[in-house]
Amino acid sequence: MRNLILAAFLASTTTMAANPAQASNFSLYPGFIDRDATVEMTTDKGLIIEIVLRCSRRPNGQVRSGIMSYSKVERLFCSSKNRCFRNADRAFEDTCS
Repeated sequence: MRNLILAAFLASTTTMAANPAQASNFSLYPGFIDRDATVEMTTDKGLIIEIVLRCSRRPNGQVRSGIMSYSKVERLFCSSKNRCFRNADRAFEDTCS
């Protein structure tokens, strides 16, 4: 899970470094390619990266999802419960619990 979040983050920040004007509202959809991906979508909104997560999959196929964010300035991952962590896994657990 952590590798997917970091890969999405690195892809977004690489685009940001290339040209900040073009990177605003840049989205990646790793969940579209991999049905079992933990990260459904990332959106680079400038100083914040919004990360849509797949928290769990129910037996009937429905997905329970959550949203967390990453601040490029503060270098913090924040859960949907307004708690921020340096560790992406802790923010994931807080969002999906």
